[in-house]
Amino acid sequence: MKRRVIVTAAVVVLSLGGASARAQQPAPSLGDSPAALVERARAAYTQGRYHDALATARRAAEAAPRSVLAQLARGGMAEFMGEFDEAAQAYAQAQALAPSDNTTRYRMASFATRVGDYDRALRELDAILATQPKAAQLFFRWAPPFVQKPLLKRSPALEQFVELQIDILMEKGDLAGARRLAHRHAIVEPGRDYCAEANVKKSARGSPDEVFKAFRLAALGQPDSADCIWWYGQWLTDEGYMRLGRLMVEEGTRVTSAASNKESGQRFVRIRLGGARPVSKRAESLFMIATQRYLRDGDVEGAARLFDESVRLSPTFARPYSYKARLALDDGDREAAVQWLRRGVEADPESWRTWHNLGRLLLAAERWDEAGRALARAVELFPDDVGGRLALARALYAVGDWDGYRTHTEYALGFARNLSGKDGVKEPADFLAKFQRWGPGATLPPTPDPRVILGWNRD
Repeated sequence: MKRRVIVTAAVVVLSLGGASARAQQPAPSLGDSPAALVERARAAYTQGRYHDALATARRAAEAAPRSVLAQLARGGMAEFMGEFDEAAQAYAQAQALAPSDNTTRYRMASFATRVGDYDRALRELDAILATQPKAAQLFFRWAPPFVQKPLLKRSPALEQFVELQIDILMEKGDLAGARRLAHRHAIVEPGRDYCAEANVKKSARGSPDEVFKAFRLAALGQPDSADCIWWYGQWLTDEGYMRLGRLMVEEGTRVTSAASNKESGQRFVRIRLGGARPVSKRAESLFMIATQRYLRDGDVEGAARLFDESVRLSPTFARPYSYKARLALDDGDREAAVQWLRRGVEADPESWRTWHNLGRLLLAAERWDEAGRALARAVELFPDDVGGRLALARALYAVGDWDGYRTHTEYALGFARNLSGKDGVKEPADFLAKFQRWGPGATLPPTPDPRVILGWNRD
C-alpha cells in the first residue's frame, strides 16, 4: 500500500517532463513542420546558438499558433533571452489553449518567479498539486521526511517542483516558510553542519553552482549561522541576485550577535545593494540576462537594450550604468563611458562600486584630480577597497603627493596580505620598496584590482 502511495505522489509533477505537451505534438516529420522547427530550436539552444533558437521557435509558433508545444518553445527561448513581453504573450497563449496543462502551469510559475510575481507562481504550483488524487496530495504535504527523501531522489521532476516552491518563498521574503518546506521534504536534515560544508566548497574554489547550492542549504538548514547566511548573501550579490542577496545579508545581520557585524551588514546593504533604493525583480533579471548576452554572446545591441530597460524599471539600480559605460568603452567612446558612470553615481550616490569604476576610468585617462576625488569617495565608502586604494595612490603619486601615495599603498598592501596573501599585490609592493629606498621616479605605480573579498566583485 505504501508503495502505491509513493508512486501516486510521484505523479504530482509527471507532466513537468512535457508529457501533456507532447500529447499535442504531431508526429515528427522533415522539413519546416512546427514539430521539426521546435526540435531545431532545441538543438540550436543545446549548441549555444541562442539567437537561432529564438528565431526558429518564433517560426514554429507562427506556423502553428494553436500548438501548445510551439508556444512553450517560443516562450521559453524568449524568456531565456530577456524578451519578457514576448515570453508572457507566448505562455498566456499556451495556457489559453490548454488551461489544465500542468507543463504550462509549471512554466508560468517559473516565469512569474523570474519577474517577481511570487503569488502567481505559488498559485500555479498549487493548481498543479490540486490535479492529483487526494491521497497523493496528503502524502506529498504530510508524509514524514524519511519517506520524502527517497521519493525525491527517485523523481527529479518532483524534486524540481519542491525546490521551486522553496525558491519562491525565499525570494518572496518568507524564509521561515521556505525552511519549513525544506525540512518537511528532507532537503535539509537536523544536525548536519551545512555551513562548514559550504565553507569547504568556497575555500576549494568550487564551481559557482556548487557554492550556491551549499550556501543555500546552510541558509535553509541552519537559521542561526549568521556568518554563513551573510556569506551567501554576499555571494549572491556578486552573481547579480540583488533581491535575494539583500534578503540574506539582512537576515545574517539580524541574527548576528556582534555589533561590529551588524554595522558591517548595514553598510553592505547601503553601499552595495542600493540601501533605501531596492531593485525590482524584473529589472534584476533583465540585468543578469543582459550581462550574459554581452559577455557570453557578444550581443552588444541586445544587451544595451536590456540594460536600458533595467534602468527604466529601476532608475536607481547602479550596476547597469557600469555596463553601459563598458559598452561605450568597447565602442571607443571614453567620454560617453565617463558620463554613464556619472549618471550611475547620481542615481545611487552611495554605490561604492560605481565610484570605484568611475575613478579607475578617469585614472586611465590621466585626469588625476577628478580620479582622485572619485577614488577618495570610493575608499570613504569602503575602506578595505584594495584596488581603489592602489588607484588612489597612483593619482596622488601623479600630482606629487608622496605621503598620500605611501599611506594608501601601505594600507592596501597590509589588508590584502592579511586576507589573501601577497601574490595579488606583489608589483605594488615592489614599487613601494623602490620608492622608499630611492624616492619618487618618472614611472607611475602599478594599480592591480585584485579580487580580495567575496561580495565586492563582478561589476
